Amino acid sequence: MVVATETYAYAAEPQPVRTRRRPKYRESDEPGGIPSNIMFDRRVVRGNTYAAQILPAEPLMETTGRPKKVVQTLKRASTPEPIDGRRHMDIQTDAYLEELTDTVPEAEISTQTDAFLDRPPTPRFIPMKTGVDMETQIESGEIFDFDLEVEPILEVLVGKTLEQGLMEVLEEEELEAMRTHQENFEQIRNAELIATQRMEAAEKRKEEEKQRRIEQEKQRLEREGQVRQKVAASSFARGFLDTVVEDVFADLHQAGHFYDPVEKEVQDTFLPWLLAETQSQLGNMEVSYNTAKSIVAAALKKKLDAQQKAEDARKAAIAKAKAEEEAKAAAEEKATEEAAKDAKEDAEDGEPKPEGEEEEAAA
Repeated sequence: MVVATETYAYAAEPQPVRTRRRPKYRESDEPGGIPSNIMFDRRVVRGNTYAAQILPAEPLMETTGRPKKVVQTLKRASTPEPIDGRRHMDIQTDAYLEELTDTVPEAEISTQTDAFLDRPPTPRFIPMKTGVDMETQIESGEIFDFDLEVEPILEVLVGKTLEQGLMEVLEEEELEAMRTHQENFEQIRNAELIATQRMEAAEKRKEEEKQRRIEQEKQRLEREGQVRQKVAASSFARGFLDTVVEDVFADLHQAGHFYDPVEKEVQDTFLPWLLAETQSQLGNMEVSYNTAKSIVAAALKKKLDAQQKAEDARKAAIAKAKAEEEAKAAAEEKATEEAAKDAKEDAEDGEPKPEGEEEEAAA
């Protein structure tokens, strides 16, 4: 067996695997590259930075020399759709009309597409390979020595196996002890269960005996009560039957089953006739009374009307006489005033009036 005498060392330094994607930042130190001078870089502006920047015309020419293509879409005016119930027809719009005699040939052609084919199965997705392949060479015995390094592994395996076996033996013993303890517990529990069942049976028998005695006592009390009720009913019936005959005859006599023929004839025949005659006489008397009352009332009303008319005539005559007296008094007062006025006028004139005028004035 070959034993490695020296440690393994890589032939190349470790480096990151390059990808196909473009890096976000440029590497600062590229191996084998030539540093560039910024004085000859076209992107660096030289001169006064405060002066106005004059852009060269070359970029402008480049932009103006490549005009953008403008796509113009001409929309053709189309005829609107016909309204409901009408349709469009082709007509001649030429300047000179001519008769159309040629018949346009028509033919019907049909075709059938092929049946749909099943979709082919989707190929398995295989991601694209990324990175750069690298390789190395490892000789036998360079990684580890089996005989030397297998001892710790064997120690662990053997120790773990022994420990697992010991744990299984202890577990079996513990299970056996638990099984024995369970059997003892089952025996004790069964014995206690039997004793409990016996005690429950004895208690049940005592309870049944108690209920039976209670039921017997209830039946005895019920029989005694029935006997007392029968004795009381017999005593009551005996006392009731002693007076029932007298009460029955009294009730029958009161109901009219035992009656005097004369008394019954008076009650059934004479009294109803007497009551009817009395009611008839009372009715006639009431009619006469009402008639006399109405006659008296009519006479009184007539007399009152005559008195009222006489009173009204008297009041009218009094009012008329009073009015005539007032008119006469007013005429006399007026004549007196006129006579006084005339006398005053005569006195002022100094001439005495003739006697005829004085009489007329006095009248």
